[in-house]
Amino acid sequence: MVLRAIFMPDTLRVNAPDATTEFAEVFHFFLLRFVVFFANAMIFVRLFRGEILEKSLHYTLLAPIHRGVLVLGKYLGGVLSAVLLLAPATALTYLLVYLPHGHAGLSLMSSATGVGNLLAYLLIVVLACFAYGALFMLAGLYFKNPMVPALIFLGWETLTPFLPALLKSLSFVHYLVSFAPVPVSLGAFALLARPVAGWVALLALLASSAVLVFLASRAARRLEVTYSAE
Repeated sequence: MVLRAIFMPDTLRVNAPDATTEFAEVFHFFLLRFVVFFANAMIFVRLFRGEILEKSLHYTLLAPIHRGVLVLGKYLGGVLSAVLLLAPATALTYLLVYLPHGHAGLSLMSSATGVGNLLAYLLIVVLACFAYGALFMLAGLYFKNPMVPALIFLGWETLTPFLPALLKSLSFVHYLVSFAPVPVSLGAFALLARPVAGWVALLALLASSAVLVFLASRAARRLEVTYSAE
């Protein structure tokens, strides 16, 4: 994005409104599906799996605290870390998309519409941290190599536009993009589906996150550390 801001041709700099669509495409196809996805994978997988590999988890498990509370604390700490990392990165990318368009671009970005769009994208990032975080924390408890199921789920999320409506509902990104302020073209082969209402998407994401955290809590209660098996 920095190189784009520096080397953008002058003929493109005059089209400030194009920046709105440009960022929407960058967010949908790069930030959300790859940067946010893998950042959450790296943060949340290590919450338990990292301590197992470092042979230090037994210290945590010996603490006089209920394992359900331990899981919830680690999860909320991971969400906070992910949001503090990804929200500024999203805002900076937003700025770098508008910056090459000069005063017109910055005026558009700082307008009520521009600020509203940015807040909508930040909301998506926060909800993605809750949903993906819960999923990857659970994966870290069940799989010795959690990146394998992570890659499988990435493939599923990537294929979501081409799936029937029923299967789309099993994808987080299907609900996340319902908050996107600017629609993007998903290609000629994408299967159209009825848009998800905002309150339905919010409820689905939060409920899914809660269920996954609950399952992680159940798994942590049965967790027995055997470092020799890792």
